[in-house]
Amino acid sequence: MRSVTGMVVGLAAALAAGCGGPPDPTAQIRDLLAGAASAAEQRDSGYFRDLLGAAYRDAHGNDREDMLRLVRGYFLTHGSVTIVSHIDSVELEGKDAARAVLHAGLIGRRAGESLLGGTEGDLYRVEVELVAQDGTWRVIRADWRSQGGG
Repeated sequence: MRSVTGMVVGLAAALAAGCGGPPDPTAQIRDLLAGAASAAEQRDSGYFRDLLGAAYRDAHGNDREDMLRLVRGYFLTHGSVTIVSHIDSVELEGKDAARAVLHAGLIGRRAGESLLGGTEGDLYRVEVELVAQDGTWRVIRADWRSQGGG
């Protein structure tokens, strides 16, 4: 289950829509990363479908459809999800590519379990690669590693 937990953190920290105002790619990506946690906490798996690029692959062997199945499964088995994240860096690589590094803590409570008996959590280092497609940043690669939080 730790792999699925890490995947949710990776996606949640990396996915959200940035819009409005003059395009500032770094600000859009920071907004994207911050907004993704809200989508995960709301357990909104549909939100992630639009934000993963068609060519998504991760360091754990998942493609876009694999990841979407894992996200839906995590949300089905966890009645609540809480995420706290800190963006370490956002680096642009030209006008339409970027990399970001962040740390994210995730606490999930299994559906139907008591607060003390069904709570799982961990801290992750997350690296994501993004591309701008039709004016929208999309995640095309993610890697996450547990930092041993639980």
